[in-house]
Amino acid sequence: MQHYAIFLSGPIGAGKTTLGKGLAAELGGGFIDGDDHSDPDLPWYGSILQTSRSVVRTGLTILAVQPVVVIAYPLGCSTWIFYRRHFTDAGVRPLFISLRASYAGITSAARGRAFDEEERERIRVMLHEGYAERPFSDLIIDTDLLPFEATLQQLTRDMREFISA
Repeated sequence: MQHYAIFLSGPIGAGKTTLGKGLAAELGGGFIDGDDHSDPDLPWYGSILQTSRSVVRTGLTILAVQPVVVIAYPLGCSTWIFYRRHFTDAGVRPLFISLRASYAGITSAARGRAFDEEERERIRVMLHEGYAERPFSDLIIDTDLLPFEATLQQLTRDMREFISA
């Protein structure tokens, strides 16, 4: 039986955690929030290797008992390479999904999440750096076009197609 590590990448507020939890439940898999594995006392670039190793260990532990793990974490090229190699070497098929949303869509009050000015600036930077549509993505999903449930249904349908192929 093939096992899958599904990565949801995107800027802050694009829906990685919320959609990730929902997708994991829909697919009968586990969920990892990559931020839970980072060292809060270090900037992201100071703990990226430690975080990545921890995500792989935890992911493989989950995959020992479940066929799918969904991982919510913004990816750059180097982390994509790291995860692709480590999961593939373990016999797990990684899938990389970019969650795309506009700045206005992410920061909209209707979305239900308030951001401080530091987070707003980080969203701007992440959008500028291309976190919303990575070229290594297997799929790009717009998260500010449809309501949450419809977006989750679309994502679930798309992932089931990947898994059944």
